[in-house]
Amino acid sequence: MTKLSPLIRWKLPGADGAEIDARLLPLLSAIGAGANLGAAVAQAGLSYRHGWGLLHAQASLLGVPLVDMQRGKGVTLTEAGQQLLRLTAGAEQKLLRKTAAIEIATLPRAVTTPLRLSMHASHDLGLIELRERIAPAFGLELDLEFKGSLEALASFAAGQTDLAGFHIPLGSHPGALAPYQRWLKPRQHRLIGFIEREQGLMLPPGNPARVRKLRDLAGKQLRVINRQRGSGTRLLFDQLLQEAGIDGHALRGYSIEEFTHLAVAATIAAGKADAGFGVKAAALQYGLDFKMLERERYLLACRSEAADEPAMRRLRQAIASPQMLQVLKSLPGYAGADAGRLLGFARAFSTSRSVLREKV
Repeated sequence: MTKLSPLIRWKLPGADGAEIDARLLPLLSAIGAGANLGAAVAQAGLSYRHGWGLLHAQASLLGVPLVDMQRGKGVTLTEAGQQLLRLTAGAEQKLLRKTAAIEIATLPRAVTTPLRLSMHASHDLGLIELRERIAPAFGLELDLEFKGSLEALASFAAGQTDLAGFHIPLGSHPGALAPYQRWLKPRQHRLIGFIEREQGLMLPPGNPARVRKLRDLAGKQLRVINRQRGSGTRLLFDQLLQEAGIDGHALRGYSIEEFTHLAVAATIAAGKADAGFGVKAAALQYGLDFKMLERERYLLACRSEAADEPAMRRLRQAIASPQMLQVLKSLPGYAGADAGRLLGFARAFSTSRSVLREKV
């Protein structure tokens, strides 16, 4: 039998109010217990950069800083961070007193010893679901660390991870694929199909600045929140700006960077920026408007000799499973594409698919 206890989750007011990320409270708790940021993110199962990005994104969402970092003093909780922990602990105690724990029969596991794969990958909401919900059901543990697409491919080429996740535009953009192809060798590497997704402009609810095209970012002098250099999303954004004849460095906020789609969306939702570039699913999760500019293909690179090993076969089965396809249906702007299939380089890097992209 498995014993289940109730757990508090917080969300902003309204039917479509965003939820506080479930990983925030364990991270704040570790910091409140005296751990430095490096130890705290490790306890929460996050990378340093991902943990710092999570703190920043949630602070943007709530409109108040949750931690204070000072040179020589480390990181401490602000009053708001302490209050969030206190209120959560109190609410959980009240809930436990009023709601009895329940027990359910545990189903036998088909696989007792999970296989493991490490993956460095560009941030993606579907990939998070694959790691946390789908892969474990297939007896697979994914050690996932989010990096920019190029950084992920570089670490893969250096032998530091089993897989690299990266995404490429499906539209015709001369020279756009070269930065990715330099890290991949057709005789040594294989590519696994994962998803296709929509990228575009995230805008405040109702699109108050009446943004119709990319040039409006400059023409209306809007504040932009950018993705970090080396990320596939940043490369695509820069490519679209160049094709539109826009000097990115002339945009307000162009040099201000975030490390995830959700962090960009949270910054806009908090009123700290007027526009950002990212995936549709993240925009809608924060109640933002979205204007699609491009579809893209997300691929996973593995080594040829490992492509048919048990762990890799299990990963491909998980990606192609009905459970994963159901997850993708719940993510706006996502679709399964050659899910779990081993692809030749010509097919993987093909941009012949018709693309609905607004002229910029």
